[in-house]
Amino acid sequence: MSPNISVLIVDDDLVKIYNIIDTIKDKVNVPLKIDQALSISEAIDYLKGNKYHLLISDILMPFHDGGNLIDNGGEILVGEIYKVRKKLNVPLYILGLTQHKNFISNFNQIWKVCYYDMSREEWKIYLRDLIFHINLIKSNLSQYTIETIFVEGINDSKLLNRTLEFYFPDKINKVKIDCVAYGGGVDWVERKILIWSKSLNKKENGIYIKSVGLFDNDIKGQKSIENINRVVSNNSAEDKTFSLLKTSYKYSILLKSLKAKGIRFETTMEDLIGIEVWKKGIINGWLEERKNIAFFSENEKVRLDKDYLKSLNLNEDEILLCLYKVKEEYKSAFTNLALQEKNNLLHISYLLKDCIDKLNIKCLA
Repeated sequence: MSPNISVLIVDDDLVKIYNIIDTIKDKVNVPLKIDQALSISEAIDYLKGNKYHLLISDILMPFHDGGNLIDNGGEILVGEIYKVRKKLNVPLYILGLTQHKNFISNFNQIWKVCYYDMSREEWKIYLRDLIFHINLIKSNLSQYTIETIFVEGINDSKLLNRTLEFYFPDKINKVKIDCVAYGGGVDWVERKILIWSKSLNKKENGIYIKSVGLFDNDIKGQKSIENINRVVSNNSAEDKTFSLLKTSYKYSILLKSLKAKGIRFETTMEDLIGIEVWKKGIINGWLEERKNIAFFSENEKVRLDKDYLKSLNLNEDEILLCLYKVKEEYKSAFTNLALQEKNNLLHISYLLKDCIDKLNIKCLA
């Protein structure tokens, strides 16, 4: 397998990013590891845990996602990279690429900065030459693109990685479970899938290297799935590079039982954790009441409470899972408790097997 070229793009314009990817692929035919950050903080998070051949950065960017744009954001980012105490992995090459001519001077003077215009060739020529050079020396920073599952947060990553260890140990080096510690969430998974699909990475035998976007089974997750399906044409080459999954009821015996009885609520990875962890969670004060549970019967929607659930003949475990969810501030503690026992992750193993199957990695367990 040929080492990939790894690139971190700090920009929020997907059309521009697609143009960058197309320009790179015009010059080389090797797998690309493309990460994208929207802000200085998100870029720093990537640089803490990854090594890159090339950083391509816009000039205007916020410090944190959703913040105000900073005129010299690119310069600040490069400055942070060179602070020894930050312990960031310094990219082999850095390229400033901006459509804002008046801010071109706001960049570190060591590295090249180009004016970006979709129709102009100057920046494309420079980028192609740079990629050609990187391709010749890329073995100095050997990395390999493998099948990847993108998840919304660090706790989801912990749960899936431990499930991989417990249930599919032979797949540990064959699949990567990816997230970011800072930011992340449903929008991040959506962006990663779109960029992955555009990269069209293939193995040496010509088969596409696949990814899975794993979303919570909620309104935001469904919206992101719809966004991806709207952007990526059905049966296109890009469409063959990924699959989309949700934390569905079908993976849990309790959730399937609740659904069969007409009860609906949004589900997350925590809802697939074994009920014994939920029992300890209620004792520890880690849970809070759900707000949007409902019972659907004969087209009628009824707000649920414990007495009403008992009247539906739900058992105590079903009532606990139905009425409560994990408080945001205790999700890490709840996750860490779940990681201690294999059986706590049984239902997550069914979800992970589906992911592995979608990645075309044969499962022995």
